[in-house]
Amino acid sequence: MFVAVYAVAQDRTPHYKKLSVSIPNLICSADERIVGFEIEITAGMVRSVSNLPMGWHLIVDNDASWRTKITGTTEVGAAALSPSDLKKLRLLVTKDGTESAFAVTGTASVTKDFQNSRSIALRGSDFAVSKVN
Repeated sequence: MFVAVYAVAQDRTPHYKKLSVSIPNLICSADERIVGFEIEITAGMVRSVSNLPMGWHLIVDNDASWRTKITGTTEVGAAALSPSDLKKLRLLVTKDGTESAFAVTGTASVTKDFQNSRSIALRGSDFAVSKVN
């Protein structure tokens, strides 16, 4: 008696997606300037940052758990951003190849007088996320 066994190979290779992430519409008063931000990404890692303005310090912590934290601060008041300047900042993110839920949240620090600042919470709906080919 002859028995044939066929093994069906399943593709278990993770499929990573490239995403572009930006903050298109930060709502603050006309006389406030952005002096810092913190962005937390779940199920993703930052591959690159484009359009980072001069005079900004950026720390990217691409943790091995696929939980990334990015902190940006201005080094001088003259480098503070308007919402339209912040809109130009782009993160190229690679999404975790599993079915984990991708999420982006954060805060932006704004000031009028460079003495006092306030924090604006950023929810997922405050970010523009689009696929990159």
